Amino acid sequence: MQKVVILDPGHGGINPLTGQYVTPGKRSPKWGDGSVYFEGVGNRNIVELAARILVAKGVKVLYTVAPDNWKDLSLSQRVRIADSHYRSNPNAVLISVHSNGSDNPSAGGFEVFTSPGQTKSDRLADVWFKEHQKMFPDLRPRPDTRDGDLDKEAKFTIINDTKCPAILIETMFHTNAKECKILQSTNGVRDIATAIVNAVTKW
Repeated sequence: MQKVVILDPGHGGINPLTGQYVTPGKRSPKWGDGSVYFEGVGNRNIVELAARILVAKGVKVLYTVAPDNWKDLSLSQRVRIADSHYRSNPNAVLISVHSNGSDNPSAGGFEVFTSPGQTKSDRLADVWFKEHQKMFPDLRPRPDTRDGDLDKEAKFTIINDTKCPAILIETMFHTNAKECKILQSTNGVRDIATAIVNAVTKW
């Protein structure tokens, strides 16, 4: 059976009519070189590359929001779209792609969230966590191992209200200067996308 993944690039992009980022906040500080990382734009870049690699590997890729769509769809809209995909593709899984932010500029690392309880999502979360750690061995892992796996549990709408197995990944912190440089780099995007691809193909 063909594998199916629903990719959810978190937040919005750049409105081509105004040139403005459409999601309040969800960005890095302005760095010394004048650059600012817009999370929603970065999420789309990662999803676009991951999708291209997955399709080449024979995986069917669907979206809540396509990478070339700059609009910041509401969470309820994203859930409805994901559930529609899942009805037609009952073996699908969902990966919601994000980077983290904090008022503490030294906060860093990566983590993954699933809905509360033991579900099919837990296994996918563990596989992604290990694949991401392989790509970024110097990043701080931020697991919650109290229930025997690596994911943190939360009632985030995109993972809690969707019917399919779903994880939300926080790849690193865009408010951490060192980690943001990785997010801004071609190699960083490639390695984040590769971890997603490996998680889907190995799950």
